[in-house]
Amino acid sequence: MNSTIIAPVAALVIGGAAGFIAGQKNVPDPISEEATGDARGSWRGGAVSSSSDRSGPRSSGSRVRSAKEAMELPGQNNRLQALMDYYAGLDPSKFEEEAKNLEDLPWSERIMVGYLLFARWGEEDPTAAMDYTKSMGFAGMFVRGTVMQSWASKYPQDAAAYYKTNPNEFRMGGMMGGRGGKGGGSTAQIIATEWARQDSAGAMAWAQSLEGRDQREAMRGIFSQAAKEDPAKAAGMLASITDEDAKRDAQNSIAREWGAKDWDGAQSWISGLPADQQADATARAIRGLADEDPQLASTKISAIPEGKERDEAIESIARRWGQDDPAAAADWVMKSGSEEAQTDAIGRVVASWVGQDTEAAYAFIDEQPEGGVRDKAASSYVMSNQRGDVQQNLKLAETIGDERTRSWAIGMTAASWARKDKEAATEYVESTEALSDEARTRIKQVTEAGGEGWGRRGRGRK
Repeated sequence: MNSTIIAPVAALVIGGAAGFIAGQKNVPDPISEEATGDARGSWRGGAVSSSSDRSGPRSSGSRVRSAKEAMELPGQNNRLQALMDYYAGLDPSKFEEEAKNLEDLPWSERIMVGYLLFARWGEEDPTAAMDYTKSMGFAGMFVRGTVMQSWASKYPQDAAAYYKTNPNEFRMGGMMGGRGGKGGGSTAQIIATEWARQDSAGAMAWAQSLEGRDQREAMRGIFSQAAKEDPAKAAGMLASITDEDAKRDAQNSIAREWGAKDWDGAQSWISGLPADQQADATARAIRGLADEDPQLASTKISAIPEGKERDEAIESIARRWGQDDPAAAADWVMKSGSEEAQTDAIGRVVASWVGQDTEAAYAFIDEQPEGGVRDKAASSYVMSNQRGDVQQNLKLAETIGDERTRSWAIGMTAASWARKDKEAATEYVESTEALSDEARTRIKQVTEAGGEGWGRRGRGRK
């Protein structure tokens, strides 16, 4: 691992945080804190030397002596680099001890350190790392994917053999980890993607030996990787797929990557697909384009017929555009698509907007008529502004029309407030007219406990 991993690590850490934390002990409420042919790999031979991996750039100054010391450095990039240097120079026999020491770190630090530790362990001695994940309870399901990706990045054949022998170890992790796209994927997809980076023909042969969802996911990974390099060449590989579902998934992966690289080229290729497959492929191409140029992607939305695919594309565009220009993204969302699409998309935009201009986001919500779209925007604002003005959050939460959403937003804010001022938060819950008796009783129990006990399970109850 080297400095080029720093930005991806940040995204992976955030994406895996909730699941990893869920399996740990003494976890606070989340509201409270911010084919190679070489088969001599680790599965058969134990630890693998990685001296060649240690030749990359190193941070200046003395090497830290522990993960805890690395986390005390100023600057997040410095911490990441120090951790990578520390684990790169650590004997693999020490990894288990390091894993046990994770319990001594604050949960927010534990996520970052844990990801880097298991990524390195997966490169050096993946079977030992896999064995250790089985002792971690629920959290092991999440770090297991990290181990597998590191293993497959060096020895995909061995990783594939382990997966074939032990598929049940990864079933729940695959269910929770999402499907394809730009984030995550199944174990079969992870292995196939890493294998394709080294040997696309070997990866394809392995994928074709799979069945059902595993084959579809593996094909998605291979073709997504191939399309990043040369989408036209990837499209030419489609003829080798006999399973129609797998072929459709691979085709959509190409469309997304091609749309991001060359919209006109993607459109030309899509026009030659069977008529009943063009809308789906176009939607994927637009979502790919949105990753690179969301404003341009917004002008192409009419190319997708109204329906689920169009709604999902609107949400993708809004999410990405909202990171750059939330005001423009919000204006476009309110003029585009069905009410359902607007409701799903506006929450993404407001979440970004709060971090950039809280007052403008609040003013936008205040101008919206009553209904599901406004409710979603308001609840997203409250969720994203938990470090902001408590009274303003409560005032906005009280205007949410849907009772369940309203009680959730009030409850979350009151729980956060109770951690600083239990008496004031409890008095508010007792006096507000915005809660049903049942919601009041439940939230009051939380505020009287100093804000403890409120989390995702609180959402959706009256």
